[in-house]
Amino acid sequence: MTSQPTSSFRASYDSTTTKLSGFAAVLLIFIIPFLIKISALAVVGALIVFIGNAWSPRHYSVAPDAIFVHRFAGAVRIPLEGLREVRRATLDDFSGVLRLWGSGGLFGYYGLFSTAKLGNCSWYAAHRENLVIVATATKTSLFSPDDVDGFLEAIRATGPAASGAPLDPETVLACQVHPSVRARRIGITIGALIGLAGLGFAAFAVTYDPGPPSCTLTSQDLTIDDRFYPITLPAESIDLAHARIIDFNIDTAWCPTDRTDGWANSHYHSGWFRTRNGERVRLYRASSTRLVLLPPKDEGVPVILEAPDPDKFLSDLHHAWGR
Repeated sequence: MTSQPTSSFRASYDSTTTKLSGFAAVLLIFIIPFLIKISALAVVGALIVFIGNAWSPRHYSVAPDAIFVHRFAGAVRIPLEGLREVRRATLDDFSGVLRLWGSGGLFGYYGLFSTAKLGNCSWYAAHRENLVIVATATKTSLFSPDDVDGFLEAIRATGPAASGAPLDPETVLACQVHPSVRARRIGITIGALIGLAGLGFAAFAVTYDPGPPSCTLTSQDLTIDDRFYPITLPAESIDLAHARIIDFNIDTAWCPTDRTDGWANSHYHSGWFRTRNGERVRLYRASSTRLVLLPPKDEGVPVILEAPDPDKFLSDLHHAWGR
């Protein structure tokens, strides 16, 4: 029967983890979705932040037969059976370090790593200055309690352990050949979730095809209800007398050449574009080459809009605005 934890030790973030995690959260949830103008990216960013935070170590508990790593995703139990070594980590321990999976600073340092001295080892750390190595006959683990001395004393009290002697070759080999099955499953799950989110966004970006944008026309204005770049055009801002239908096959000067701030795939274009004649325009086009050109008054920006029936749309515009 497993004994209950008898000692608890906090695991605080170091300054690198604190800054990196905060910056990554703001970047993934707010900045990137805002710059790209795709709100769905905020959900993907929040998912990545949630997963990283959920697997981050919060504190440790030491029982007579095990160490418990407490996380939002659930506690991990590391048995102390066959305890071989308990000591502070040194710089030599991290020579040739390689992260096999996990986090290298985002919400901590956790996952499966490998070093030249320790072989494969599981990290459950949050602070690089407080690292402690605990090795048993089958596994090497790293922790970062705030109270390093108290943590070491609590573990050593569970049974005999070498305070600084290196592991024998058989122990190192065992750690390399038998990595934690739990760690592998968690790593695969995290990788799969992030990969699926990335594939989902890529599929959305390639296949997004809403057709011509819906519009709401009143006697006062015209609203283009685009998902990413909606706009309302007041009637007085449009030079209706010069509004007309253009055909990209004929009026090639109005063909878009560069996207300056917009959405574009093979099915749909919306946002700000630069045309062949050097004009900066707002474009809303699905697949047709016949579109409505709405020139501005004064210093405004031309709007090029696809409508299901361009002739009827232009007629309705004249009728609604009484000109």
